[in-house]
Amino acid sequence: MNSHFLVPIDFSETTLNALKFASQLSKSDDDTFTLLHVIKQESDRLVAKQQLDAIIQTSGIAEDRINGKIIVGKFLNDIGKIAESIEASLIVMGTHGSSGLQKVFGSNAMKVVSHSKTPLLIVQENSVFHSIKKIVLTIDLEKESIQVVKYAAKIGELFNAEICLVGGLHTDEMLKRKVDTNILLCKKHLNEHGLKYSVELLETKNFEKNLIDFCGSYAADMLAATYYQDTFQLFSEKFVQTLSTNSLNIPLLTIDNESISSGSQYSFLSI
Repeated sequence: MNSHFLVPIDFSETTLNALKFASQLSKSDDDTFTLLHVIKQESDRLVAKQQLDAIIQTSGIAEDRINGKIIVGKFLNDIGKIAESIEASLIVMGTHGSSGLQKVFGSNAMKVVSHSKTPLLIVQENSVFHSIKKIVLTIDLEKESIQVVKYAAKIGELFNAEICLVGGLHTDEMLKRKVDTNILLCKKHLNEHGLKYSVELLETKNFEKNLIDFCGSYAADMLAATYYQDTFQLFSEKFVQTLSTNSLNIPLLTIDNESISSGSQYSFLSI
């Protein structure tokens, strides 16, 4: 199945790196790319179009596979809507980090996630593409934490990658059972798609640090974590935001649970 990548562009090096990353993720000559730039007013269109056209011409992507789209709108709300309207497979978005000068592509990346039914790959300015051989997928106590497995598996299939399921090491029997149940469901999905996988349980104290340290020792090429709000559990909005700006510059694949859940929280298993 061909992929359609949507890449939001603000003409910074960070978002140009996201375009480069998207092009390297492409595994088919039939994959297509849409570059999206959001302007505040119609009078900004001409200059924006000239800049966008220049990026397209120097992208190295065949002209019939890439196009630019300029809209007047609200950046945070409209990326998800555009992704749905053009049936994008994946949004590849650059982040400047929460302390960046252009915070609209930093901490507010989470707001883009929460307004989109399309999975989002968040790429940092210093993220370097490697052939995706190892994906670390986080597993939590809540059912919602495993929704991203479907999308991680798709990338895993494209690159013949191994997926490591990482959860918290709990001593409470009830909590252990919750994690074990989620891991079993993920294993079922990965087995159905013929993917290799392993399981790693980490101490819950300082979990974020333990996770990033593990990613370094594991030589992870990608992180995957479901984004969901209104939780008091380990994996919160802040947790996913922290992963998106991790010190190893590993790109983060995420999806908003609320935007894709309907009926069973395990709906991905029947897709």
